[in-house]
Amino acid sequence: MPFRVPSKIPILKSIVFWCLIFLFSVEALPQKTLLLEKVGTKRKFFFRTEDKFILRTNKPDTFLVGRLWDIGEKSITLQTYIPVTVQYENIKFVYKRYLFPRKFGIYCTIFAGITAGVITVNHLLNNEQVFTSDMAYLCLPFLGAGVISLSLSRERMKIGPRWKLKVLDMPVFPLYGK
Repeated sequence: MPFRVPSKIPILKSIVFWCLIFLFSVEALPQKTLLLEKVGTKRKFFFRTEDKFILRTNKPDTFLVGRLWDIGEKSITLQTYIPVTVQYENIKFVYKRYLFPRKFGIYCTIFAGITAGVITVNHLLNNEQVFTSDMAYLCLPFLGAGVISLSLSRERMKIGPRWKLKVLDMPVFPLYGK
């Protein structure tokens, strides 16, 4: 039996097919990315469309929370209840949320509330004074840790000489994730 060489046409068709799929996918097309960076350091934050974005404007002094809908050369559009367009020159502060301190603060506050509720019910069932020092010793540290953690869960960056907002015309895939 003679040795038969496999046909190269199906392999070539599959390579062309996958190249076309890759070229027409959304990730391969150029997308605008908003870059918030601190000048002189390596601190950079990337924002793409559909990312949550928090900012404060100059005139009128307004606090806006929403998802990025459109990133343009001169302005961004936030999706709140209605779309809001904000010029880059009008942005005063940009806020960055950190997920772990926020979750930790919420859990500590909930734990303090549940502990206070259990101690209150126990004191009522035993016909004792409701608010005692043991209630404060057990609940207030967790409540304090929760409030402090919630206040530290959001960082405010003032746009100016130290923090800059830039628009990139390419998709950016950071190494540390989204």
